[in-house]
Amino acid sequence: MQPIGPILLLLGLVPSVALAVEPATFSHEDWGRVLARFVDDRGLVDYRGLAAAREPLDRYVAAVERTSPETDEAAFPSRDHELAYYINAYNALVFHGVLSRGPEKDSVWTGGLIDGQAFFVSMNVTVGGDETNLRRLENKVIRERYADPRIHAALNCASLGCPRLPREVFAAQTLDAQLDAAMKDFVADPRNVRAIDSERVVELSKIFDWFGSDFVDYETARGNASPDVIDYVNRYRGADARIPDGYTARFLPYDKRINKQPR
Repeated sequence: MQPIGPILLLLGLVPSVALAVEPATFSHEDWGRVLARFVDDRGLVDYRGLAAAREPLDRYVAAVERTSPETDEAAFPSRDHELAYYINAYNALVFHGVLSRGPEKDSVWTGGLIDGQAFFVSMNVTVGGDETNLRRLENKVIRERYADPRIHAALNCASLGCPRLPREVFAAQTLDAQLDAAMKDFVADPRNVRAIDSERVVELSKIFDWFGSDFVDYETARGNASPDVIDYVNRYRGADARIPDGYTARFLPYDKRINKQPR
């Protein structure tokens, strides 16, 4: 018996476009399983539990190692598909790196002559067949290519000073709303932004110092003639929580302890 579809097509009863199959986009399903099972509401990670049941993480990292927007354009049909991929890939590669060092390490910033060099620079990772490292992935791909400062509220380097890690993947269909929510959550947390009214000072996460140009450039591109990082912070704080004009920024020490769940 002949398949009905081709017969109807020959008779002109079914337009050919109806039989077209959309290419599959890159799947973040395994990474979603890891986040849902091993990350709690505070963004802390059960690395010991993950080390004992790491198969979904290993599958996801293997997929990242094989496939990227550079190797399979059809799997990433939009900018948001690409950026969601790179954010998820970075965070998953961090998890993978933590397990390779042993989940009981106190910090990923130890080792090497410079803080973090062993983990972020000397540890090789593979993305779409290309060998790189976490620092290059963050700076040369995610920051430079996409120029969206909200990524600093989404990338997580396994440290308590990082933004809270969500329990769900970043997805192309909801990426803009997810990044907005992540930055709002980040600047609402007093660990990252707190005003000292008596001194007319606002204490900010060290992230706003390290990547200050990203936030200032964003403000400049939107018509702010003399921006600073406080202007960017105020974009994502409610009207009743805005940092008043004239406050000076002071940057907090970065908490480099690993973001593991207490036993």
